[in-house]
Amino acid sequence: MAAEVRRVLSEFFLRNSLNDEKINTAFLSVTDVRVSSCLQHVKVYVTYLSDNVSEEECLEFLRLNTPHLRHCVGKQIRLKFVPDLLFFIDDSFDYAQKIECLLKEIQ
Repeated sequence: MAAEVRRVLSEFFLRNSLNDEKINTAFLSVTDVRVSSCLQHVKVYVTYLSDNVSEEECLEFLRLNTPHLRHCVGKQIRLKFVPDLLFFIDDSFDYAQKIECLLKEIQ
């Protein structure tokens, strides 16, 4: 289910289907999707690449559009219940860079 949610959201963002003037969803990447054991909650980790918009603004944009995104997921994936989508900024790349810099300093 996680892979399907990731696919649906990624395709949706790639098509820029939300048509927002400020946020271009084509620059939005779904990096990870984690589904709870009860299948009622889905954590979606995203990154956003832009000089004009902060990741926090993008996250707020996603939270405001969550009902529409849930509807799209429900249409694409046939489920008895459409899970709640919870969006988070994925900071794993920043963390990996920090560790890499620390390792280079040691050497």
